[in-house]
Amino acid sequence: MQTKKYHNKILLVDDDAKNLQVAMSILKDYNVIYAQSGEKALELIDENEFDLILLDVVMPILDGYAVCKEIKKKPKSRNTPIIFLTVKDDEKDIVKGFEEGAVDYITKPFFSAVLLKRVELHLKLSTAMRDLKDVNTNLNDIVKEQVEDIRQKEKILFQQSKIAAMSDMIDVIALQWKQPLDMIKLYIQSLQLTIDNSDVKDTLEKTLKETNKLDETMYDFQKFFKNDMEKQDVNLKVLIDNVSFLLKDQLIKQNIDLSINGDNLVSLFTAYDELKHVFIKLLTHSIDTFATSKCGEKYIVLEINEDENSIFINYKDNSENIEEHTINDILDLNSSIKNNSFDLGFYLMKVFIEKNRGILDVNCNKNGMILTIEFNK
Repeated sequence: MQTKKYHNKILLVDDDAKNLQVAMSILKDYNVIYAQSGEKALELIDENEFDLILLDVVMPILDGYAVCKEIKKKPKSRNTPIIFLTVKDDEKDIVKGFEEGAVDYITKPFFSAVLLKRVELHLKLSTAMRDLKDVNTNLNDIVKEQVEDIRQKEKILFQQSKIAAMSDMIDVIALQWKQPLDMIKLYIQSLQLTIDNSDVKDTLEKTLKETNKLDETMYDFQKFFKNDMEKQDVNLKVLIDNVSFLLKDQLIKQNIDLSINGDNLVSLFTAYDELKHVFIKLLTHSIDTFATSKCGEKYIVLEINEDENSIFINYKDNSENIEEHTINDILDLNSSIKNNSFDLGFYLMKVFIEKNRGILDVNCNKNGMILTIEFNK
């Protein structure tokens, strides 16, 4: 098959074989397909995509005007430029051609140079219009993306300013809250020293425990709204050792054996206080659960490992009487609120893990809790 000089595809429609032969000879450098009737032309248009249509006006059955109307109805071809070929040069006929959607007309017999120039001109115009349409579409997409980007940034800035304002407000509330709360705890501890009644002491102990929960909740709120925590390389073994030291008295009181195994040199780039909260919450949960557990030997095992892509922390205890759905409900915000089991500390634990590109997996059964945290490096 002979390669044409131009890749453009042109449909030539004329019922006169001689006119077709002359026109195709002039347009030999283009890919020209011909039709000798309006009906055949419409069939070819359904089967092909043309860059230009040269359409004879005077044809039997379907004349050029009727064919032009049908072409303009089809979504596939409505934007294809049409040049009428006519022996008529009457003004009314020319105007009618333009009204039907033609972009130009050429009178027969053809002058080679005129036909070639008209074809070249309208192919260039068609290409330019198509390119302009693509540019406009791309510009519209770019503008839409930029507008959406601006909206998202404004939304983020608004949320950040809102959180910053809430953070300041929480700090003020915490300051006002802490002093009377500390005094209440001091009064309770003083009463415990002076009262011998065991029932009253038990009540005071429970009251102190609930007061400490209030204090812890306020501290958790402050951490949640604190946005200026700087990240650093945190050695996991050292961090867990520090947390266990803070809870040493409670661990000793209940004879809980805490083991930390695995790689002692694993570090995670994170906010120290956020990761500290995770382990404080895990250990205090186990300690609280052990308080009502009837198991003999009590243990908590933490294992730290890493591979090329991830850091793994496995946490296990034998606190008993833990149901998996209970922990999962607590970790799920909607479920915990619905079931009145919301625990801000647990919720923040999950938030801090996910914030640091971590995945939390919890499995619980009658023997205790097994929890795995995977951090992506």
